[in-house]
Amino acid sequence: MSTVLEEIQRLSPTAEIWWDSSPLDFNRWRDGFLAGAPDRPARERWDRQLRTFLCPDAPDVSLVRGVTTNPSLVAQSVLATPRPWEAWIDQAVREQPLPDLDHTFHLVYEEALRRAARAMRPMWDATRGRYGWVSGQLDPRLMFNAEAMTEQGLRIAQIAPNLMVKVPGSAAGYQTIRSLVGHGISINNTLSYTVPQFLACVDAVEGGLRDAKRRGVDTTRWRAVFTHMIGRFGANADLRHEAAARGVELTATDLRWGELAVLKRIHRLIAEHDHPIKPLLSSLEADDRTQGFDGLSMHLEHSAGGSVAYTCKPQFVADVVRREAELPRLDAGGIDSCVPEHIMDKLMWLPSFQRGYLSDGMSSDQFAHYGAFTATYAEVLGNTRRLLDFVARRFQALSSRARPLSLSGSPR
Repeated sequence: MSTVLEEIQRLSPTAEIWWDSSPLDFNRWRDGFLAGAPDRPARERWDRQLRTFLCPDAPDVSLVRGVTTNPSLVAQSVLATPRPWEAWIDQAVREQPLPDLDHTFHLVYEEALRRAARAMRPMWDATRGRYGWVSGQLDPRLMFNAEAMTEQGLRIAQIAPNLMVKVPGSAAGYQTIRSLVGHGISINNTLSYTVPQFLACVDAVEGGLRDAKRRGVDTTRWRAVFTHMIGRFGANADLRHEAAARGVELTATDLRWGELAVLKRIHRLIAEHDHPIKPLLSSLEADDRTQGFDGLSMHLEHSAGGSVAYTCKPQFVADVVRREAELPRLDAGGIDSCVPEHIMDKLMWLPSFQRGYLSDGMSSDQFAHYGAFTATYAEVLGNTRRLLDFVARRFQALSSRARPLSLSGSPR
């Protein structure tokens, strides 16, 4: 009997399962998960399922086809195994004529991407660039500086041929996407939640492809994905506040339908216009029955059969493995199921839903002010600071002074 995620992939020949973490963290996570099994039969069953989940050296066996990372995930990976990284950072500092904190931070981040790309490279080679991609996100502190993001994106793309540059859904981000695609660089548009952002991404991608063609750039192994951070759309507190202010009763199920409404519209636009981009669902959620849900995951149930990539965080994989019997039989037409009309009527009363769902709901300069964007941006910045502080502590460990060297490389 196939697992839930295997069934998702079986129902659509173009569906893909991705791993939302470093591939180097998978074995440690799997071993910890199996150790928590309630009994031996469950442990053996889970072990069978996970044995073929992520196998970069055996693409024909592996369920996972690609990997997403971001500054938060890189920080978690580095901080989960600090000892080897401490030694690596110490060596990197010693090799710099004028040790620089910010430069060393970028060296650590790029080394983490290099290791992840190296792990997935066998799959990329075996499939001639179709699978085996690793998304490497740009420094979130550059999110509103297109020139700086383009410069970093060009550098990240040189680390490995299977690195896909992950660019934020800000106005400057879409300028960056066009520039990078014009150089034949594969991209992943992140911090993206809405139909207007998707349309801006399409314009940037298609403009970049035209630029690449004019320049004679080879795009044979190029690809693009649009990350719809589906669970974070419904977690936008503005939706609940607006509903309460208007006397609209909004349930957890209504919010889930709102997330799916945006996905279904994006999927339909791609099919109708043959846009060269695939939606990649992140922030997938397993549903809580105590909140009125009647299955395992509406995200899976109502996107089944679509040309969709699913990037699964470790907790989501754990939930799916533990609770897969709760998912109703998947229907290949799930992606085409309609949002109930009475729910759409409620959602359309909410300005934040309209801004996210309607094609002209927002202009590009408003993307970075959207509630889901600002919440995620704050979280990513916080984790970036944690990683930067980890590097700063190594500077202090190598110095007799309390303060690390300055960002400019000159001691204070």
